[in-house]
Amino acid sequence: MKKILLKDYAEHFVDIYHDLQKKFPKSVLDQAFVCKFFANEYIVRFDENMPYLFFVIDGRAKIYRVHENGKRTLIQFLKNDDLIGELSLIGVEENLKDVVAINDCTCLAMTLSTSKDLLLNNNVFLYHLSKYLGDKLLKRTNHYTAMQDYEFKNRLAQYILQLENNGCFGEKHTETAEYLGVSYRHLMHTLNQFQQYGLLKKEGRQYFIVNKGELEKLSSNRMHEMI
Repeated sequence: MKKILLKDYAEHFVDIYHDLQKKFPKSVLDQAFVCKFFANEYIVRFDENMPYLFFVIDGRAKIYRVHENGKRTLIQFLKNDDLIGELSLIGVEENLKDVVAINDCTCLAMTLSTSKDLLLNNNVFLYHLSKYLGDKLLKRTNHYTAMQDYEFKNRLAQYILQLENNGCFGEKHTETAEYLGVSYRHLMHTLNQFQQYGLLKKEGRQYFIVNKGELEKLSSNRMHEMI
């Protein structure tokens, strides 16, 4: 993880800093900094303290719930304008989750020890936080209804587009099948079909997107974005 003071970062990205001021109090931004995470790097680990509230400026990440037996379950995707640690901020989550960058991610980091009271006593931030939590709930509901209402090939196309990194999709098959609610066999059958249709090409354990346009058309048959 690479840290940059927000004021130094803002000198080169004035528009981003202006947008941040609409959501966070200036007193918090004055002491915040920007973190750079590389693809597959942990942003948060479930077994470590959570000293920051993160706001995703750019990039994509995924959240895993870690069970007592050590098994991990993929539960959510993150993109720009998403928060990491908001449930810890408001005191409703005790057990942290693993958060892993899908590609290179840029996040605003606000130290909770000095920012918590400033954030929770700022009406503008609380307004944006309440809207964010409501939207997050709707997306999660849409995800589970989509598993019943849309064909698996459409959901898999959307999943691949969300998880690809520079045209490469290399997620674990067991994890993909579990998240999308299908059997391992059904997943492998559909991936083979995608190769036959010229959408993907397999090299080793990874799949490379050959025809992104057609994959996007297949994905667009779904009405709701996955969480």
